Amino acid sequence: MTFAISGECCSDASCVAVCPMNSIHPSPGEAGFGTGVSLFIDPRTCIDCGACADICPVDAAKPADRSAAEDVSRNAAYFAGSDPLAAMDLDTWEPPEYQVWGGGPRRVLVVGAGPAGMYATRELLLRTDAEVTLVDRLAEVGGLVRFGVAPDHPRTKQIIDTFERITRHPRVRWRPGTTAEELLGRGGFDAVVHAVGARRSRRLGIVGEDSACTAEDFVAWCNGRPGAVLPVELNGPRVVVVGNGNVALDVARLLVSDDERLRSMDVAAGVRQVLGASGIREVMLLGRRGPEDAAYTESALQELQAMSGGRVTLKYHATPVAWTGADRTSSADRPASGASGAGRGLLLDGGELISAGTLVTAIGFEGDPIDGLPFDSARGIVPNVRGAVVGRPGHYVAGWIKRGARGGIGVNKACAQETVQTLVSSSRGAVSPGS
Repeated sequence: MTFAISGECCSDASCVAVCPMNSIHPSPGEAGFGTGVSLFIDPRTCIDCGACADICPVDAAKPADRSAAEDVSRNAAYFAGSDPLAAMDLDTWEPPEYQVWGGGPRRVLVVGAGPAGMYATRELLLRTDAEVTLVDRLAEVGGLVRFGVAPDHPRTKQIIDTFERITRHPRVRWRPGTTAEELLGRGGFDAVVHAVGARRSRRLGIVGEDSACTAEDFVAWCNGRPGAVLPVELNGPRVVVVGNGNVALDVARLLVSDDERLRSMDVAAGVRQVLGASGIREVMLLGRRGPEDAAYTESALQELQAMSGGRVTLKYHATPVAWTGADRTSSADRPASGASGAGRGLLLDGGELISAGTLVTAIGFEGDPIDGLPFDSARGIVPNVRGAVVGRPGHYVAGWIKRGARGGIGVNKACAQETVQTLVSSSRGAVSPGS
């Protein structure tokens, strides 16, 4: 399901800048831009990231299933007869005139090649004449877009083509499989942009949780991320997925996919074999709050319901207190013998036991501290002012480590733009070696 813009559009055009797929038109330089005519979203290239809805000042951008039928038709009609690949502009650069916003740094290290790092690199190339060294601990660009997006959403991953093109720019030195520490110790950089994301899964804090699987581990394993393994054995017939966001729905969708559907996603044979042998016949999506607080989009829920054949159930207002579904849960971690919750499954506050063979948690991510930088453990971010790290001249942050683990792919573009504007307009000196 895509997004559509309603007739209430104010033509503010903020959405044009944050759309990662260049799906919103007319854009600057096109006929009709800035004339007060409504903007339109191309349903063929929209990746349902929600960036347009997040930034729209009048709430005119909505999921198509929440939009009036005439608005959906109007958006589609605007692009009739045009080439969607041309609209995505995957093979051409913007005009190579670089406007330097200030006497900004010339040598910049960008740490992290996920969406935030790639958008920061792109902004530096478009807005300055800086030379950028881009590093990532993995061998490929994309971060969570490549390894965290469910494999049955390949269109969402199309932005990786643009990211890979950025690494081939003549002013970019792409250093895959490299850490920031390896380069910072040598010095020579005027600024560092830390775009390392929020890699650590949040925890429920319940007894037996170490025998559960996180959504990040599960999706990375399905996507074939190097080194990704399942930390637990998948056992049916029921799996409980704790979480009410789109990631939780991604996990549920993959768990109830048959072999034919998994093959259509190009999922590795080993993954298909494990899923096929798991005996999983049902998935329960468990929310700790009510449906009014669910973070998933209605379109994502409809997609799941359409393909699951009734094998996914939803339960709300449920508070887990212990997981006893894994054989290797230690006796010390199990509820006391004779308690109403003793047995295999997820024990809820109040004594109800949900029988299940596997528990998956999908309750979001947290950032980790970065050596040498301040850290706000309560928010899981590096304290910053518009991207500039507090108390550490020459250091900047972008993405989830800057603002917390929230927001879709496109939001990282606006976030990186703010950080880069702050960076190049400052007059701070070079980063000292080893800092």
